Amino acid sequence: MKKQLWWVLALFLCVGLGVVGYRGPGGPADARQADAAFRDGSFQAKIDIANARKPHLASGRWGTDQDRASFIAGYQQTYRQLADSRAIKVAEPSAAELAGFRDGLLDGARHRKTAQPFQVHKTDNFRNVGYAEVDAYRGAYSNGYQQGYYTQADGSDLKTISQTSSPF
Repeated sequence: MKKQLWWVLALFLCVGLGVVGYRGPGGPADARQADAAFRDGSFQAKIDIANARKPHLASGRWGTDQDRASFIAGYQQTYRQLADSRAIKVAEPSAAELAGFRDGLLDGARHRKTAQPFQVHKTDNFRNVGYAEVDAYRGAYSNGYQQGYYTQADGSDLKTISQTSSPF
């Protein structure tokens, strides 16, 4: 009798663990949807698309680097999807915006790699803008800096980061 009880208990334990561990067909994507920071980024992107605004990352509302990276991922994914699905023509970035995003991306990644604190407003590139469109440059720089600082690049070479990332 004790042997049967142990087999039944082991069977229930295996089935229970199998049910708890099963995430369904989506797997990790479903797990990201359950992440509050990812959902918040997605929500902010929906608001920006609905109001026809350019991308603007506001990841500072989250306390950890992991949450900020998740916010950025949710924002970018949703912004791209909605812009594509609604056939919204996102305005082409100006030369100042492209340069600002690239500079911010490189500075943010470099500061992360050298364990410097997040300091977007204290960098030379942010303070000494060489473009007439100062606000456009700084906005794009801030987006690039956050992405470079809080997300891990695929490659370890900082020169290739700006080639694999885009301002959206």
